[in-house]
Amino acid sequence: MEKKVTVILIFASALLLQLFSLPPNDTLTYDGALYIDIARSLTHGISNFTYQGIYMMYRPPLYPYTLSLFYHFIHEPLSQLTVARLVSAVSFALTAVVTYLLAQGMFRSEVKALAAVGFFIFNPLAFTMGTRELVHSEFTFFYTLAVYLFYTGKKSGRGMRIYGAFISAGLAILTRYTGLSIIAVFLAYLWFTEDWRWIKRREYWIGFGILLMTLLPWFYLGHVHYGGVFRPFSIASRVVTLDRPVSVSNYFHLLLKDMGRVLPAIAAIGFLRLKKDDEGWLLTSWLFIGLMGILTVTHKETRFITFLAPAIALMAVEGVELAVDAISEALRRLGKESGVRKRTVLVAGIALLVLIPVASSAHSLHERWNMEGAAEATVLSRISAEHPAESLLVSPGLYTMAGFYYPHARVDMALDRKTVLQRVSEGYYGVIILKEPSNHLNIEESGRYVLTEEFYNGKFRIYLLKKNKER
Repeated sequence: MEKKVTVILIFASALLLQLFSLPPNDTLTYDGALYIDIARSLTHGISNFTYQGIYMMYRPPLYPYTLSLFYHFIHEPLSQLTVARLVSAVSFALTAVVTYLLAQGMFRSEVKALAAVGFFIFNPLAFTMGTRELVHSEFTFFYTLAVYLFYTGKKSGRGMRIYGAFISAGLAILTRYTGLSIIAVFLAYLWFTEDWRWIKRREYWIGFGILLMTLLPWFYLGHVHYGGVFRPFSIASRVVTLDRPVSVSNYFHLLLKDMGRVLPAIAAIGFLRLKKDDEGWLLTSWLFIGLMGILTVTHKETRFITFLAPAIALMAVEGVELAVDAISEALRRLGKESGVRKRTVLVAGIALLVLIPVASSAHSLHERWNMEGAAEATVLSRISAEHPAESLLVSPGLYTMAGFYYPHARVDMALDRKTVLQRVSEGYYGVIILKEPSNHLNIEESGRYVLTEEFYNGKFRIYLLKKNKER
């Protein structure tokens, strides 16, 4: 009964923390807008994974499908944005609970388990992504749940938990394609702890079959609508490859900027305390393979490793324990023995001290992310309220966000293409929004449009069709 109460309190506390930290409505991410746009399309058909009539299956499906369940009943754009953020907040709170259960199973200590929860909740990336209209919070939940079920299922010999782990692993893959790394985590963990003996256990083979069954519906939709069973994965890989490359050294620099130095440092120290047992090999497999999966990608962003936040939290607890070991050894040499109670107090005290700068870094990153897309959201919100339109032309960086604020409009990107040039000359677009630097095409030369407003010292330029302006 006491454990259930603790679990409920952890969930409620983590959720309330995120509810009080929801970003303002005048901030929106490009990717988040696209997920919401796709979720709207899914309300018109379960296989309609599109935006502006174009299939977007290089994006993972589970988060938009989750949002679409609510969008059947919620239609106002800002309310839909709030729902997207609430889904992330609930996923964050659930992950905090799973982190607690996993830590308790590994450390068999209530204080250490609660410390792990604290290190997860105030991990700057986990805390910040926990209120965003992005996939990372939901992905982290399914990934962590899969690891927890696999670990406890293997330790206890409970086949149903192992099967649940593979289902959750499949859902993690469908939430973010980098979730494929969890297969390697499972295999590495089994090899380290059982060598090749695991091959003889049918639970694992059945589990891999269940994983395949979990992915089959998406494979089928990929075959029917996207030109191939594995094409969503291959195109996703190609899109990431074509994006701005980030070197490994620069990536670590960005990580330290966003996460601060304290949490990575205490987690790195914790690595020194790992033993060659189930718990040590689990954390090693989870962290090393998960991190390698991100570092080998050409384009890297710090938010990509949010799914490792629970593993970092567990490693941080080991770092705190190593510090307690050092203090206990110093006391022993001074002739003062440190009993169990004193060690518990030391663990709690050091963990709280470490959490102070970690929480400060979390607040700082959260505030920086609150400025993400703020200018774009402000402009689009105002223009959509003042100038309704059935068709828009916008700079590429506004493409998905324009669809969010104009949910029923046709949106084209301002690209130097024959169809776009022709539509401009014909006065097809009701509103044109350009974000500098931008290709101005033949907008002013066409004589169809007039520049009506500029925002942020000319960074955003708004053109209206002349007949609309005259009205």
